[in-house]
Amino acid sequence: MNRVFVVLAFGAAALAAPGAGAQPKAMPVRFDFRVLTEDGAQVRDLKAEELSLKVNGKPRQIQSLSRFSTVSDKSSPGSDLPPPYASNAAGASGRAIHILIDDDSIAPGREAEVREAVRLITSELGPDDRVGVMTAQGQLNIRPGADPTKVRLAVDNLSGRAVTKETEQDAQCRTVKLLAALSTVISVSGSTPTTIVLFAGGMSPPKIKQVQIGSLNSSAATNDLCPVTTEDFQNIGNLAGSAHADLYVFHVTEGMVERSTTQAAGIESLAGVTGSEIVRLNTTAQPSIARMLRETSAYYVGTFEPDPGERTGSPMRLELRTTRDKVRVRARPVIEIPKETKRAALKPQDMLRVAGEHHELPLRAAAYTSRAPGSEDVKIVALFEGVEPGATLASASVGLFDEKNTLKKQWTAQSADLAKRPHTAAIIAPPGVYRLRVAAVDAAGRAGTTDYDLLAEVPRADPLKVSALVLGTQQQGTGFAPRLEFSGADAVAIGLLEIYGVPKSSTVTVDLEVAPSLNGTPLANAQTTVSQGTVEDTRIAFGGFSIASLAPGDYQMRAVITLDGKPVGRVVRTLRKTQ
Repeated sequence: MNRVFVVLAFGAAALAAPGAGAQPKAMPVRFDFRVLTEDGAQVRDLKAEELSLKVNGKPRQIQSLSRFSTVSDKSSPGSDLPPPYASNAAGASGRAIHILIDDDSIAPGREAEVREAVRLITSELGPDDRVGVMTAQGQLNIRPGADPTKVRLAVDNLSGRAVTKETEQDAQCRTVKLLAALSTVISVSGSTPTTIVLFAGGMSPPKIKQVQIGSLNSSAATNDLCPVTTEDFQNIGNLAGSAHADLYVFHVTEGMVERSTTQAAGIESLAGVTGSEIVRLNTTAQPSIARMLRETSAYYVGTFEPDPGERTGSPMRLELRTTRDKVRVRARPVIEIPKETKRAALKPQDMLRVAGEHHELPLRAAAYTSRAPGSEDVKIVALFEGVEPGATLASASVGLFDEKNTLKKQWTAQSADLAKRPHTAAIIAPPGVYRLRVAAVDAAGRAGTTDYDLLAEVPRADPLKVSALVLGTQQQGTGFAPRLEFSGADAVAIGLLEIYGVPKSSTVTVDLEVAPSLNGTPLANAQTTVSQGTVEDTRIAFGGFSIASLAPGDYQMRAVITLDGKPVGRVVRTLRKTQ
């Protein structure tokens, strides 16, 4: 990384509320997908212009594109750093994995491959991942949680229930029950990407009913006790598309007493309607499990604007391709454009005071502390924004709660406060430990809350005091713009720090470092420009780095403070770069 120096005019109004701007717009339609290399590795730097999208055969313009990581990438810089912000975005930290086992298609004594596969899954999960397991008829039902050992032990004690001689009618009835169980799992998976892992020895394919014309009993050919239809499978595909569920189908090829090409065809039909992949579980499962966990470690979210009249709630065909070589897009083949509905009006002020959380609107938030002039109190500046680039907040409130969970301070946004991302709220409060809650409603009526814990103080760097380190950027023709996370469009990362109690005759210098971990060797150093603040004993340090060459990940920015040539302290902050 090249060393750069940033010398810019800066005033105390750098974090002031932005001016008035655009009016709220109707929410675009979101669709999520994964972009993978041939060996299942994540593609981190995909651009919207590298994608082509069609909905019901019509080309659509991708308005925004964001990448979300569901796990800490151990190979990524900064994996030991604290997160740069708090977020209520489900899947932003940890995966939700639902394991569904069709034990009725696995014969007693043939469970070993399933047990080994589940053992591999549970042993490779991260601390934030959640996993659950259920069987097709509900004899085993453990909701996703943070105890993978409980799931593994439950599967170790599971016995197959497949009959020795299964008739076609028996197989169809078993398939109907399996599809119903799969529908239940998809329905409870939520609105953010969820991984569903199905283990089955086989299932009946959809059957086209034939009626013999002229028969005295025309119903004789259609009186199946458990008919399996094309619509049954298509409904699963539609449900998976609207629920954002990724399905991995593990075909236990030796699970049934008698192998059947018909039962294998049913597995293929399910994979086709859900856009999932089939793993033939007839040898070691380790490579397939490792690939699945690699593939589910991140996902992209794109948005597009639907045509008038398309918000019907009906499923539509989705086609997504990329122009990049040796890269494949994994997207569900259908999408549901929600109906325009009137929602009960939610007020952010009311959402502050209730214990319940709102996750429909993904938010992120952080807080910074500085000195309140002429007071022993602390100035707390909260930064918050919708996680989705196209999200427009219609209303927002910020509340500050003490250790007794008492609301001590409250801030409510005016329209001008929500015109520019990230949004800024300033609160003055006594020093102490607080929980800062951000509550917001977007232009589509979705509600979200997220909580950020902070110690409100002005840290000492004896004999000085300092503010928190504020991170931001600067683009051509604009001033300092704070950032909660950085993207490839941000050329530089700037650190801003206030120093208090500086004697008149003393000289303060501040050097910035950026490092890959808590105690890692700096990748680069940069000097800052230290200028006089609005108060006589205050100095403002301002400088930054080029981050164009930084790979996506978390880094630590450090501000090392020196008074008259003697180091007196340092302030740190996590810098997150996405694509």
